[in-house]
Amino acid sequence: MLPPTVAVIGSHSALQILRGAKQEGLRTLLICLKGRERLYDRFRLADRTVSVDSVEAILEDGIQDLLEEEGAVFVPHGTLISGGRLEDLEKRFRPRIFGNRFIFKWEYDRDLKDRLLREAGIRTPKKLCSYSEIDGPAIVKLPGAEGGRGYFIAKSPKDFEAKIRQLTDKGLISKGEEERVFIQEYIIGVPVYPHFFWSVIEGRLELMGCDRRYETSIDAIGRITAEDQLELGITPTFRVIGNMPLVLRESLLMDVFDDGEKFVSAAERLVPPGMIGPFCLEMICDEEGKLYTFEFSGRIVAGTNLFVSGSPYSDLLFDEPMSMGRRIAREIKAASELGVIEKVTT
Repeated sequence: MLPPTVAVIGSHSALQILRGAKQEGLRTLLICLKGRERLYDRFRLADRTVSVDSVEAILEDGIQDLLEEEGAVFVPHGTLISGGRLEDLEKRFRPRIFGNRFIFKWEYDRDLKDRLLREAGIRTPKKLCSYSEIDGPAIVKLPGAEGGRGYFIAKSPKDFEAKIRQLTDKGLISKGEEERVFIQEYIIGVPVYPHFFWSVIEGRLELMGCDRRYETSIDAIGRITAEDQLELGITPTFRVIGNMPLVLRESLLMDVFDDGEKFVSAAERLVPPGMIGPFCLEMICDEEGKLYTFEFSGRIVAGTNLFVSGSPYSDLLFDEPMSMGRRIAREIKAASELGVIEKVTT
């Protein structure tokens, strides 16, 4: 039996996923949006490239037939989640997906996401049911996984209404989206994003890296004086433009691992077959050293792109460079060799 081919959509973290598959001796198939082929050709990591008009093309019979003919395992990332149509992905997508395809709608739907974190017993910021409840700093979020698009901070119901109008006028929020926002207490602290891998084959939770995000304009606003900020009337938002590596204080690692294990346990109860492979708990560490998890991602996150040759944490686990992309490929390869590929795919 031939080893599986690793297939991925060309965006987000595709380069490290393709490289990791090549490092593990697996064939690679890139599903590339038209116009981006030249970018991926530069790196020569795809054994085969198939051009498509949109992300939704993976649901077309022709693409699914091709993936099945190639014996492909499809590796999902954030572009897939932000595109929606997750019910179609669950029910109509025939090829094997690495990980748990049923957890993606829990990531996309902020109410389901909040439920999973709370039932896991993980400390989370307070959820507000209506903007009328805002009586201090609160962060307002749109649904989906679109890199912080349209996020903003409001301190009162009046402030919320004014900022919604301003962002809608600027085109950062579409009309009607304000009815679907999710509002959370805003915790003052440092954002930390630990990258986990739950290995079904090894039966262990691995910490593969950690990052923090550079978000505009909330980070860039610090380059403008307070006086000018007030005069310009800027409403900062949280669109992610890049990631920076972060090494946590060693004393925090026990809490990080505890929360990761709680998440794995809750996912197994609520979203069978549970967590498989990479995930991220998106946290804030306050001045007392308490960790609050405000979101999760049930798949590889873009912050792992920092560590294509491994991170300080993966170096402690492996005696060779180990990116998240390579860790995924190694799990797929091991499951295939053991004849249990169904344990790491859905």
